[in-house]
Amino acid sequence: MAKRERSIVEYFAEHERYRCGYCGSSDTNYSHGMWAHSMTVQDYQDLIDRGWRRSGKYCYKPTMNMTCCPQYTIRCDVPNFKLSKSQKKIIKRVNRYLITGQKPGSKDSGDDDSANAGDEGPSGDSFVPGKKSEFSLSASDVKNDRTGASEKPSASEKKGNVGSESKKADVKESVDEKADKKTSPKSAPTKGQGPDNSKPPCRKAKQIRLERKMQKSGLSLDEIKTKNQNKTKEGKSLEDMLNEPLKAENPAHRLEMKLIRSSPKSREFLETYVHAHKVYLKYQTTIHKDPPDKPNLKQYTRFLVDSPLEPVIAEPGERGLPEGYGSFHQHYMLDGKLIAVGVIDILPNCVSSVYLYYDPDYSFLSLGTYSALREVAFVRELHRMVPALRFYYMGFYIHSCPKMRYKGQYYPSFLVCPEAYTWVPIERCAPKLDASHYARLEEPGKEDPETPVDINRVLVLHDREAMAYEVYSFMEKDAHDEDEVKEYAALVGMTCAQRMLLFRK
Repeated sequence: MAKRERSIVEYFAEHERYRCGYCGSSDTNYSHGMWAHSMTVQDYQDLIDRGWRRSGKYCYKPTMNMTCCPQYTIRCDVPNFKLSKSQKKIIKRVNRYLITGQKPGSKDSGDDDSANAGDEGPSGDSFVPGKKSEFSLSASDVKNDRTGASEKPSASEKKGNVGSESKKADVKESVDEKADKKTSPKSAPTKGQGPDNSKPPCRKAKQIRLERKMQKSGLSLDEIKTKNQNKTKEGKSLEDMLNEPLKAENPAHRLEMKLIRSSPKSREFLETYVHAHKVYLKYQTTIHKDPPDKPNLKQYTRFLVDSPLEPVIAEPGERGLPEGYGSFHQHYMLDGKLIAVGVIDILPNCVSSVYLYYDPDYSFLSLGTYSALREVAFVRELHRMVPALRFYYMGFYIHSCPKMRYKGQYYPSFLVCPEAYTWVPIERCAPKLDASHYARLEEPGKEDPETPVDINRVLVLHDREAMAYEVYSFMEKDAHDEDEVKEYAALVGMTCAQRMLLFRK
């Protein structure tokens, strides 16, 4: 692999306190933060396993026992991933549009369910207060679904149609005619010629297909039937469903995926930089109701382009990932037009989803969920090359926010315990989180393996030199920052504390 540099971070000892984007409360969201001047992919992997996340070069860890909406790191074990019915439905919806051009809700599409259109997939941790959940129905929706139509009489029925005897007679006559047709005996069928013995008997299309398969595969009829039964039992894989449009003849639309390195900026990234920002601007102002001057090019770069991750690229002839590790943008190109961008980090054990934004004109494709399923398939592809890379990190799971619970539907999913830093199946976590917003998820007895903290072994950067804190404290006797450094080491874990360089003035 290419040479790896050390991570250099600057820790902020005070709690960051700001307005919560999930419940809307002011000054109730607490977190610890640090600025990452540079960071190795392995250090960031270890940090997100302890509940950290990044926004650009800023890394933050929610103060779980203080914040109003505790945010639990969630990941999906991709090799064992199983599609749910609702996820299959969204893939079919997109496939139908790609193959036939029919939009969901059109008369010919056979799909009038738009509940998931424009959803926020696991790629987006931001939340718009007051936005209707994709999994909720209003009272009117429930009423219409149950009753079908209003049972109240129409205005015309309430008015003067009652006195019209001629109309009554017409109605009575038509009813009598229908009754006569129902009770009258059916006319006898005419006698036919019977089968033509000079021609071979007709065969069912199913039998013809089976015979063709037998000729093509060389298998017996029983072997083909057994194979079909097993396939029906297992169901189609995620990849099979996503690739259906590629097998169609003359599809109406073509969707392509492009993986582009965003840090450092690749040539292809620079070529699409301005256009990608235009899609982001449209998304933020339409979906999240941002004022037009907020999601400017500078804010976009700081939020979704800048990254502290040092890229790791395989040397020629070396086994590994073709694109290497680091920060990337995934472009969704529909007929050559950019319609969505998934911001991701490829790390030693996972793909971490940072953000997703899309052109609101294509909200009907449920791109939030669809892009998450695409990213799951991408992790499976990488897992075949590097077995250690098997997880899909979906950001934070907020059980107290109903809109954010959908992330738990990617089975099997696990939450990291905020005290023991072990991974616990979400099914075991739900009862505890129902009882309390903040909860220890691991059973008693297991503790944080990264404690106790040995402050003397923490690595610091002082006067452009790397040294142990023990040496630094001897040189700078007036520093008096033991409590701050100890807190930092406890939050990042001793493994990272001994690898990363903590900047000291």
